[in-house]
Parts: sequence; structure tokens; C-alpha cells
Amino acid sequence: MLPEKQQKAYVNFYDTARENTILDPKTSYLLHIAAAMAIGCVPCMEYYLKQQQKEGVTDEEIGAAQAVAMAVSAGRINAQLRQAEQNVKKSAPACNGGK
Repeated sequence: MLPEKQQKAYVNFYDTARENTILDPKTSYLLHIAAAMAIGCVPCMEYYLKQQQKEGVTDEEIGAAQAVAMAVSAGRINAQLRQAEQNVKKSAPACNGGK
């Protein structure tokens, strides 16, 4: 458990991120639930899904956020594989006839 001072700092940080003055509340909500999906935080997703009706967010909007999280995740996996392939090619020894 976080010490009380750090817990208060976290709660303050979270509240200012969630209830900012730059994004409208629905957009902020959709970013939060998409981020929860992207990092695989089931408790976070459950929390946000419980807030869905209060936030006025439709199932279709949740689905759109899900599609974005899935697309970004797929892109990350693709990029990681390309990077791994490049790393292997760089470190592969030159063919020397098995010697």
C-alpha cells in the first residue's frame, strides 16, 4: 500500500488528469477507458464501464475506443517484431562455412 502522502498525491494527479479543463468529459472518459484496455487493466475497465451511463457514453463509442486500443496494440506488436528482426540481423554472425 502507498503511504498516505503518496496516495493523496496520486489521487490528486488522477483527478486532475480525469477532470481537466482541456478535454470535454466524454473525450476524457473515452481516453481513460481506451488506456485501461491498452494496458490490460481489468479493474480499471470495470470501473469505467460502471461510469458509462453517468458519462453519457454509448456502447458504440466504447466500441470505437476499443477499436483504437486494439489497432494501437496491434501496431505495437508489429513494430516490436520488426525491431526484434532487425536486432537479430545485426547480431547474426557472418557465414563462415561453419567454422
